[in-house]
Amino acid sequence: MTMSSDTMGRVATDQIRGADVYDTEGSHVGIIHDLLIDGRTGQVSAAILAIGSILGMGGEHQEVPWSSLAYDVTQKGFVLGIPLKQMTKAPDEEDEADAPLIAPVPGLT
Repeated sequence: MTMSSDTMGRVATDQIRGADVYDTEGSHVGIIHDLLIDGRTGQVSAAILAIGSILGMGGEHQEVPWSSLAYDVTQKGFVLGIPLKQMTKAPDEEDEADAPLIAPVPGLT
């Protein structure tokens, strides 16, 4: 996957979703399944990694802080800067179906 951006340094999410993720030793960890946006700041706060899946099927989803990922142009993918054992298990998609799409913002309700 080749990452490209416009002059403001922005990258479209469809260029990030599906991108390969490697550990610091260069071993393939998985792919970026989705991104989580902080409802208060509008900034990307975390990525959901699909680990152990084949063509996006099966495997498990793990949430990692966005700040723990760095794009590596040599590997044409992201490098995860934290050990896998520190990752938090992400909610299953069935659990997400019951979750509100937009979290209430304190002071705006």
